[in-house]
Amino acid sequence: MDCIFCKLVAKQIPAVIVFEDNDVISFMELHPSAPGHVMVILKKHGKTLFDYEDNDLGKLIACVKKVAKKVQTALDADSLSIGVNHMEKKGVPHLHFHIIPRFEGDNGGIMQTIVHNLPKEDRETIAQKIRNVG
Repeated sequence: MDCIFCKLVAKQIPAVIVFEDNDVISFMELHPSAPGHVMVILKKHGKTLFDYEDNDLGKLIACVKKVAKKVQTALDADSLSIGVNHMEKKGVPHLHFHIIPRFEGDNGGIMQTIVHNLPKEDRETIAQKIRNVG
């Protein structure tokens, strides 16, 4: 398999692991945005949220919570940014969560600063389109 995260899970490539159980693994980001930047993945391969059963996603988010608490406590972070690039074409094609510790003066922004594509329709029109999907 060409998935680098699956190779990591199979111990074919090295990783600095911070937590692991039968279903999930968390490891240090190779190119961190901040000290303590970690990734959390399910060991089972899937590219997007849609590739997993709800119970698998429950295990994933429970691990995100557990590891986030560990990171925040260990590094005494002011806050954490936790995110996922769903269906991102430039990243690793294996669903993964980033946990990025935040500190005063780190020059980071809130989630709304990542994308700058202002809507051309009002919120209610867009909400109705979303509600109309079966």
